[in-house]
Amino acid sequence: MNYFGLGSPIQMDLNAYFKRVGLTGSGPPSLSALRELHRHHVLSVPFENLSIHSGEKIILDISWLYQKIVVRNRGGFCFESNGLFSWVLQELGYQPKLLSARVRNKSSGAYGPPFDHFIMMVKLEGREWLCDVAFGEGLLEPALLDAAWEEEQATGIFRFQVEAGTWYMERKDGDLWRSLYQFTLEERRLEEYREMCEYHQVSPYSIFTYKSMCTLQLPKGRITYVGHRLIKKEYIRGIQCSKTTEELTEEEIPDLLRDKFGIVLKGKLIPKDEEFAPPVTK
Repeated sequence: MNYFGLGSPIQMDLNAYFKRVGLTGSGPPSLSALRELHRHHVLSVPFENLSIHSGEKIILDISWLYQKIVVRNRGGFCFESNGLFSWVLQELGYQPKLLSARVRNKSSGAYGPPFDHFIMMVKLEGREWLCDVAFGEGLLEPALLDAAWEEEQATGIFRFQVEAGTWYMERKDGDLWRSLYQFTLEERRLEEYREMCEYHQVSPYSIFTYKSMCTLQLPKGRITYVGHRLIKKEYIRGIQCSKTTEELTEEEIPDLLRDKFGIVLKGKLIPKDEEFAPPVTK
C-alpha cells in the first residue's frame, strides 16, 4: 500500500538516507537487512521534540520529514522518525503496515489516546516483525510479533503480552515487567496520524509541550538532553548500570546539541522541563 501522496518538489534520495544513518546501501528485503537498517537508524537519528520549543511547525509530510531528518541532520518524535523510516522501507520493497499505539505513562499508568504513537509491522520470511525506531527506551532491532517472544537487546529486555486482540510491548525493569505501549494490528494510513501530530505540538495534555528533549541511543548506553540537563547512561547487557547528570546553562545548550547530537536549530530554543500530569484515559 502506498501511504505517501508526495507532491513536494524536494528530491528524495535513498543514498542520502543511507549516508545519514551510516550505511553504504541495503540489499533486497531480508531479516538481516531489516535488522541492520533498524539498528543504524536508532543509533543515528535522535528522538527529539526541539522544533516544538524553537518555533518550528512539524508537518506530517514525508518529503518535509526527509528534508528535516536527512538534509538538515535533525531527529524527530515518532510521527517524524517512524514516518520517514516507513517510507524507506516501502522504497526498499518491504511493504510496511502502519499501526496505531497508545503510550503508557510511567507515573499514572494511563495510556494515551489512539494514534498517540506511530509504529509499523513488516512481513518477512512468513513471520511478522514490529519496527519502531522512535521510542526513547525502546527497541534497537525489530521485534518478532509473537505472544511468546522475549528478547534481550542492547537497549533492554523486551516481550509481548496479548489480551483480546490488544498487544502490549513490555520492558523489564529489575524483576518486574513494565508496559511501554499498547497497540492492535489494524492497518492505518498516514493521514490518520495528523491530528495527534498536531495535538502533541500544542496540547497542554502532551508531555512534549512540557519538556524540550533530545535523546540518542549509543552502542552501550544513551545520552539525553532535557531542559537544562544532560543525562548519560551506560548499560551492561541492556541493563542500566550507571547514570550521571550535568546541569547546563542556557548558553551551553546550542553547542551541546551541535557537538553531541549534530543538531543546529533554525530558531532560538526555549529550554523547558516542567512537571507533567497526563489526563486519565481508559
